[in-house]
Amino acid sequence: MNLKLASVQSRLDGLGLSFLSAGLESFLAQPRTDEMTTLDLVSELVDLEVLPRKERSARSRIKLSGMPSIKRMEDFDLNWLKGGITQRKFDELASLQFIERHENVVLLGSSGLGKTHLMLALAHRACTQGYTAYYTTCTDLMESLIRAKEQNRLKRRLTWLRKPHVLLIDEVGYEPLTAEQANLFFQVVNARYETGSLIITTNKTFSAWAETMKDEAIASATLDRLLHHAHALVLKGDSYRMKDRIRNGVVDSE
Repeated sequence: MNLKLASVQSRLDGLGLSFLSAGLESFLAQPRTDEMTTLDLVSELVDLEVLPRKERSARSRIKLSGMPSIKRMEDFDLNWLKGGITQRKFDELASLQFIERHENVVLLGSSGLGKTHLMLALAHRACTQGYTAYYTTCTDLMESLIRAKEQNRLKRRLTWLRKPHVLLIDEVGYEPLTAEQANLFFQVVNARYETGSLIITTNKTFSAWAETMKDEAIASATLDRLLHHAHALVLKGDSYRMKDRIRNGVVDSE
């Protein structure tokens, strides 16, 4: 083995540049064109370390997000929907600018329209682009907050829920909230107001939130903060889960 190469690799390992060290020998063996400048070569060399680190970091963010499954934007069949989100709006959300602007995304519609798929796909893209995300169902969120309150750790828990760039709350309204839960849900929305993005899925129209939260004042205050800077999308169409079965003729579309 080339002793000079081994020496360089040893020093790279000592600096914590393990990916660069591992790929250095094959990098040096690759043919180069005369058009490549020294800066081009340095850029490729740096990528040996940077790109794997980004991929590893993205995998860590995805794992820590608590998302139940991996969904991708390119796998979402926008044409299946019969309204609620245009291609332009879909592309706008995919750009993740809403996270930079601390805006919320509210996906409203009946069961099976792909609300959770779209939520998870946006979060997956966010994780691959350097943002942090955390997923929870509304039911699990309420349980964790009540437990934290009972243990005098509610303030700490709310502070933690402010940390992710985007917080995902699935299935809001699928079960009615008690007065205590409604107040806690408001505190989560209020804690993230204009400081971080929320993505929420719900099957309840906004006019029904007062009934779901059993308190018109709390519902109004929650919606005021949730929708102030938000993309509220009412998805329409047939069940997204049934689309492949319908297209294959297993289920009648009528």
